[in-house]
Amino acid sequence: MARIAGVDLSTASRLLRHHTAGYRPETVERVLRAAAELGYRPNSQARALRLQRQQALAMLVPDLDNFGFTGVLRGVQETCLERGFTLLVSEVRSGPDLPPTDLSILEGRIDGALVAFATVDDPRFEEWLRQLEVPTVFVQRGSPQAEASVVLDEERNAALMVEHLASLGHRRIGHVCGSLRTDTGLRRQRGFDDAMAARKLSVRAQWCVDGGFTFDGGHAATLSIMNRAARGRPTALAVDSLVSALGALSALRELGLSVPADVSILSIDEHVVAQQTMPPLTTVKVPQRELGNRAAQMLIDIIEGGAGDQVVIDASPRIVVRESTAPPPGARPRQRRD
Repeated sequence: MARIAGVDLSTASRLLRHHTAGYRPETVERVLRAAAELGYRPNSQARALRLQRQQALAMLVPDLDNFGFTGVLRGVQETCLERGFTLLVSEVRSGPDLPPTDLSILEGRIDGALVAFATVDDPRFEEWLRQLEVPTVFVQRGSPQAEASVVLDEERNAALMVEHLASLGHRRIGHVCGSLRTDTGLRRQRGFDDAMAARKLSVRAQWCVDGGFTFDGGHAATLSIMNRAARGRPTALAVDSLVSALGALSALRELGLSVPADVSILSIDEHVVAQQTMPPLTTVKVPQRELGNRAAQMLIDIIEGGAGDQVVIDASPRIVVRESTAPPPGARPRQRRD
């Protein structure tokens, strides 16, 4: 194949692994055309033996029910396919009331791990990292232990929720936070608080409750906010994850509150599920797939001898407006009666 394409073996090998930087487009085209003509298919087992690697990555997530990881996993999978790696996905739940997870079962099976379950207060976390004994890249959740990480601008994501609700006229805004045991939750809380302060809106402690990035957490947090309100209820809720927003919608129905007539609600994380809720949910769309792409690229580069970095993805989030947000009840124009 290299002879047909008129290149040396190392060039053909690199281009077939999609390492095209620095090569002329016509050279890439010749190699790919020759591969197609010969029906070339890479032998992953032979390559793994030659490189003395498993050609496999693990993606370790805290909750497979969290829609926030769907796009990330898709981006990771795309990069793995491009670079000739297999992807293993495992759920690692952390918390004082949960049984410990034995990550030693991954020993000898992977070349690196994408860590998305980092918490700021679990003493077992460092032990888990020691069990892995492979290069790691922290994805979506940062950590003081992270030498390599790829995260989103979570402060901006949360601020965008406040900006949207404030633009509709809301001044009494509650916050169903993400887990405050995580870097992601803490940064979203900071972004929410700063955005409220910038608009001279009060952040009331009883209106900001940890929803833990779960359905049950979002449900309980919403009941707490709406039942503990001493001087009226908030007219809007900003929710830090889509799965928590589903719980929040359930709680509002239980309380007999209509969305958005009584309470507006929106969340971070765009997913097809948001189109199917009643009413369809306004969301903040964040670059999940790019997050997964970048994290997997970085990890594979480290495995192949490169260096890691701490990256905050600069792509702008955007609001996907649906029917769950509207002006607060007192600000809506009355319909004319003929």
